[in-house]
Amino acid sequence: MAVMLRNAADGEAQALLPSIATLQRYVRGYEAGEHHPGDLYASLYCRVFGLDHAVLFGTCQLEPPPSQPTEHDAANLTAWLTTTNVSEDGLVHLAEAAASLADHHTQHPPAELLTEVMALHGRTQRLLRSGRQRLRQTRELLSIDASLLAHACLLLGDVEQDTSAVAFGKASDLCTREAEASPARTLSALAKTARWTGRFAESADFAAHGFVCSAPPSTRILLAYQEANAAALMGNAERARQAVNRATALAATAPEHPGSSAWSCPVPRQAVYAISVAYRTGDPDAALRAVEMADAASAPQPPSSARTTWAQIRIGAGIAHVMKGSLDAAASEVAPVFTLAPEFRISTVTRYLTQLDRRLHERRFRRSAEAAHLRESIRDFNAAAFPPLPQEHP
Repeated sequence: MAVMLRNAADGEAQALLPSIATLQRYVRGYEAGEHHPGDLYASLYCRVFGLDHAVLFGTCQLEPPPSQPTEHDAANLTAWLTTTNVSEDGLVHLAEAAASLADHHTQHPPAELLTEVMALHGRTQRLLRSGRQRLRQTRELLSIDASLLAHACLLLGDVEQDTSAVAFGKASDLCTREAEASPARTLSALAKTARWTGRFAESADFAAHGFVCSAPPSTRILLAYQEANAAALMGNAERARQAVNRATALAATAPEHPGSSAWSCPVPRQAVYAISVAYRTGDPDAALRAVEMADAASAPQPPSSARTTWAQIRIGAGIAHVMKGSLDAAASEVAPVFTLAPEFRISTVTRYLTQLDRRLHERRFRRSAEAAHLRESIRDFNAAAFPPLPQEHP
């Protein structure tokens, strides 16, 4: 047992431990009921047996303060301050795993990726709840979990679980505040969720606040476009144009970021937002210019990591052509989208198609066989989208 206790200690804690022989005497004394483990040894026992303090030792009772301060008192305080249930390597691993999941945001079906994000969130929560860490480590764990909760918020929105998405966004915001971390990613997730739930003014304000926070340039570009999109939705064309100008100015000087990250905004994704702002402000020609910008920056056959972005661009082009009265061009743009696999028919894609369907329902197209056929294809596509998650998803 003495060897197991020593092996359970990290570098700082090991420096406080005596020799193996002394540890063996300590263990024998504890097993004989001669004393109760202090904070350091109690934490090591918990690590060895994989149980929390309450299970192994019952409710913690503080010893009365000594009448005279001793060296043992200071050593016991030092041991308590340095006791932790997570190593530095463990923190690095969790942070890298969370970042890797965010970087694969568009490469896997959202329901599949959500399972992985929630598993890592569970591991992080167990560390936070099952023991204690140094204050700095607790803040790092909260910061990691804030990112995971924000990512889960995005994914829940993608699978049309808006109520859960709102709850996860609020939890991410609380973790961010407790960790004193940058709120940019959380605010981006909140902005998206607010937009999809019809709270356009809140969405624009979340994004604007995130833009002024310290964040990587690609995330700031994303936030500026999110503000523009929400502003356009609430009918504030001037605010939308100003936000687009901020985004394009920053994009002109910012280094390109990997396009599959949940928090990046490469050229094709910028085009999606520019298209949305353009047609919502009644400018189909600007929308088609944004389509050309995206096509110039993309391969003829987009990689699998960009399939949903590509679908949104094609739908946006279709909407712009419908606005100009060209159903043939709209049908040509949208036709390839109908081959998208069901697991990638995320809410952003299906809701975009619903917007196209509304425009095809306008009076001027009611006798058009082509419009009717396109609307039928949209209904079939959306009906075959991914199965919804249970509402009680954790």
